[in-house]
Amino acid sequence: MEKLSKEDLKFNIVKGCLYIISTPIGNFDDISLRAIKLLEAVDILLCEDTRRTKKLLSHLNIKRTNLISYNDNNGSSKRPYIINKLLTKKSIGIVCDAGTPLISDPGYKLVKECHINNIKITHAPGPSSVINGLILSGLPTNQFYFGGFVSSKKNLKKKQFLITKNNIMTGVWFDTCLRLKNTLDIMLETFGNRKISIARELTKIYEEVITSDLDNIKKVIDKREKNNNPLKGEVVLVVEGCVNYELSFDSLNDTIKNKLKKFSLRDTVNQIIIETNLPKKIVYNEAVKIRNNKCI
Repeated sequence: MEKLSKEDLKFNIVKGCLYIISTPIGNFDDISLRAIKLLEAVDILLCEDTRRTKKLLSHLNIKRTNLISYNDNNGSSKRPYIINKLLTKKSIGIVCDAGTPLISDPGYKLVKECHINNIKITHAPGPSSVINGLILSGLPTNQFYFGGFVSSKKNLKKKQFLITKNNIMTGVWFDTCLRLKNTLDIMLETFGNRKISIARELTKIYEEVITSDLDNIKKVIDKREKNNNPLKGEVVLVVEGCVNYELSFDSLNDTIKNKLKKFSLRDTVNQIIIETNLPKKIVYNEAVKIRNNKCI
């Protein structure tokens, strides 16, 4: 890739500003011009892993110093130094190994400290595997939640899924192929046979998206393993939301009765929608029935 000229790099760098810089999730060409300029122009560049960032910088023909490792292991010890540099008007960029920083990656505590110290923060947006996996899944995209990494511990994994069992929004999770079969077993046990999409190697040559129901996906994975072609690496799991509202009606009715003792019909409905993510029409109709029957 041709190196940007000094004229190309002429743009306003704000001194004393933290720049959150999104980088490619796979294909190095998926980087914005603004991100390229910032990677070269900031005074200090914070990297989750400097070795990974150097590969990207090499691809972009960017030669720079002042790369500092910043991750979950050393963040607490590095933050005072970083905040001090920002307060003395150094411009600082932060990148993760791939994609958008702070999304299941280190950084939010630094942003929190910047807010406390009235330090300016901005974001040079770019790729995110959460969004990529979601839009390639074929599942509803109008509302979704991000559950982060699936726990490696079986009991915690079950709790993660039980908490979201009645959520009507599409769910997005990260997992590894080494744990995938166990994860799918627990999802099937918890959610029932919902639709699911597995996305891996996003934006790379061997990008793969498999979409089906949980039961069939398990069969596909077993067949791949028997044919010596197992799934490898990290994956984005996109799971259909809850569509069987009857599962939660008993607890819903109890909740409505309790809230109607304290609140108006309108406030009761609004609070339950926020707490359960159930459709307003369903909550409202049930609340009206209970109020009119006076069975509170």
